[in-house]
Amino acid sequence: MRQLKILTLVISLFLFLSFIITAQDLPTSETITRQSADDIALVADFYAAPEGAPVIVALHMLNSARAAYAPIIPDLQGAGYALLNVDMRGHGQSGGSRDWEAAIADVADWISWLDGEGHLGDGGLAIMGASIGANVAIISCADSAVCVGAIGLSPGLDYRGVTPEAALVDGLADRSALLVAAVADSSSATAIRQMFHNAKGDVTARMYRGRAHGTRLFDSDYDSLSGLITFWLKEQFQSDES
Repeated sequence: MRQLKILTLVISLFLFLSFIITAQDLPTSETITRQSADDIALVADFYAAPEGAPVIVALHMLNSARAAYAPIIPDLQGAGYALLNVDMRGHGQSGGSRDWEAAIADVADWISWLDGEGHLGDGGLAIMGASIGANVAIISCADSAVCVGAIGLSPGLDYRGVTPEAALVDGLADRSALLVAAVADSSSATAIRQMFHNAKGDVTARMYRGRAHGTRLFDSDYDSLSGLITFWLKEQFQSDES
């Protein structure tokens, strides 16, 4: 009986220490709520980094929310980036209806907020999006002078009227983009091939097996995709500094 009590105590202590270590490893964030130009409450989580660190703005898929990026947040933080993880209007905790032209304007407003709060260092930022969020990310990056490049997870040529090809070809002609899709996700795979063929700037394209779409690529190819994204970001911000 004494041995059983000791074993139980050891197991309990181990679980307690494991909980403490895990809690310490989880990134901490500040939830930001602000009003859009048309008085819609918009919500995002901001994960801070050392002063002057580049910022990654993350945009989720249709019918999703900012929690979809939870798998990659520790890796982005570990690589030294700040992160603004956004609920687009009409999704998650953000109010309003789904208006994609307004959503693009919201991204510009979030970038202004980052600048006004002193979160934008000399390195600027990159915008990452998934599915229709990828289209919004590409257009928003092309529209922003401080955006060094866009990451598109399963972009399309036309999602609900959001068409990013011109922004990629012309707007990012002197900047960079990383485009990712699954081969059997036919609309995104076709879009990436066409945009890559027509691009004028520095565009990296990666096709994975299967049919996973948008942030669901983290479920099927997490290690490879996370490594690809962090490597690509490092390359962009290093070249920007030089």
